[in-house]
Amino acid sequence: MRLKTNQFNILKVLGWLCVTLLISGPIPKAGALPTVDEVLQELHLSDSDGEDIRQGKIVDWSPSEGSDRELALGMAFLVNAKPEDLEKLYQEAIILKEVSVITAHGRLTGEGTMADLAGVKLEPNGEKEAGRYLNVEPGDKLNLDANEMAAFQALKSTHQGEEVPVQEVEDLIRRKLLARYQAYRTKGLSGIAPYERGDGNQRNAGDELLLSTKELTGVAKYLPAFHQFLLTYPQGLDKDEAKNLEEFFYWLNIDVFGRPTYVLVQRMLYHVDEAAFAVERQYYASHDYNSMLQGIAALPTKDGTFLFYIGRVSTDQVGGFGSSAKHPISRAITAPYIKDMFRELQTKVGKQ
Repeated sequence: MRLKTNQFNILKVLGWLCVTLLISGPIPKAGALPTVDEVLQELHLSDSDGEDIRQGKIVDWSPSEGSDRELALGMAFLVNAKPEDLEKLYQEAIILKEVSVITAHGRLTGEGTMADLAGVKLEPNGEKEAGRYLNVEPGDKLNLDANEMAAFQALKSTHQGEEVPVQEVEDLIRRKLLARYQAYRTKGLSGIAPYERGDGNQRNAGDELLLSTKELTGVAKYLPAFHQFLLTYPQGLDKDEAKNLEEFFYWLNIDVFGRPTYVLVQRMLYHVDEAAFAVERQYYASHDYNSMLQGIAALPTKDGTFLFYIGRVSTDQVGGFGSSAKHPISRAITAPYIKDMFRELQTKVGKQ
């Protein structure tokens, strides 16, 4: 069944990516955060759940879902380390290096350049994937807007029936990725071009990420300035708040069933006292899912660092007819894989 196979493979990779967010470095003073027990209560986790977490177990919690296409997962667990002990994992992007399906990744800085995207290749199966781009039509095989589709169709036309070199398709992909990065960096969620699905239908990742951000009710309650920043990005924080923020942009190439999947990622790390809150937005994915938001709160205690995770992915694969049945099946399939990755994190930092 395509839903099961695609969904758990994609979210397995996304689960790996979120592990790299669980970091904190030197932290300036800021407003008070809730205690661990208060967070447990707000997530409707019991005292026995809290004890299970302290014993090293990874406990599920149940976030609401804002649409039939949104799949949400929540987890809480303890890492036997201080926040600063996690810093090296983050700075060296160790997780990205260790995930075999991530075939390439790179950093985007400032306005971005084509050189930043030089590692973007049509790999694996380049000729087959190039054909998908050159013959693209509205639908779910590729996430492209009307102008992007026209550009690939025009590239094909210029060769007048001759074979188009894969390198030319790669170059155009890089240009379109750079344009999406620049539009998001300057306009935020409103700058994300919608995906054409055909028959007048579109998928707007910007609207989906806006909904996912509004659903971060705990952030809105305890970190209202940061939450407002997420909603109105790239409108800046004031100087005092800006000191607490770190921001990074990446591109990824993920091998999904032998197809290269290009993902554009924004990561933000917000420091509060001795705690931290991290948010990752995957504001573009070239196929199989529409967008992804992940957040994690890291609260240090005498027992170690409590981590509260929320992941929200938008995918057409769980929407539409039968959505109510697809959601619990997808969660049941994907959650164990993400838990395995968090267990590896617990083991890794425990050995440091």
